[in-house]
Amino acid sequence: MLNTTHNIESFENRLARFQNNSPIESIETLLNSIDNYFNNEIGAAPERYQTSLLFMGIHAVTLTISEVFWGLSGESGYKKFIETFVDGKTDDTRFSTVSNKIHNWRNVLAHQWLASSGYEIQYDYKMESGFVKDEDLLIVNPKIYCEYYLAAFSAGGKIWNYEKILTGAELESAKQRIISKFVRH
Repeated sequence: MLNTTHNIESFENRLARFQNNSPIESIETLLNSIDNYFNNEIGAAPERYQTSLLFMGIHAVTLTISEVFWGLSGESGYKKFIETFVDGKTDDTRFSTVSNKIHNWRNVLAHQWLASSGYEIQYDYKMESGFVKDEDLLIVNPKIYCEYYLAAFSAGGKIWNYEKILTGAELESAKQRIISKFVRH
């Protein structure tokens, strides 16, 4: 399998395109790239019960975009993204209300694996709710969580309305953060 996610155009051409155009150019390149490549893998995770990969993948995207849009990282960046683009209209699909638990769990998955907080989260692919919180236990339906995340990127999804959410100055700051990250790494 050939991975051509980033080498469709030369580094120099992409950098020039980012520098010489409006913020929309770099922002939509980022969003389209995530949607066309990374989200395909995230979307396949629930049917294969690849739950840890699902949580880590969604988290990687949320923090990437939160850092670009708002300069936020960690738990605050994760919550801001979920609140802005993923949350549903019902209590059981407002994932931002339990974002601290999901963020902490992703950190355990990515950096620690064994932790006492592992006793505070469970998955249930068959429940009809997005999540249920019962005292210290959070039960998440990963399939529903993933559906709401992917809906943000669908045609007409909330993420594509970023120009209504960000001011002109914030759009320019987002462009500069994209360029800085692109050049630095």
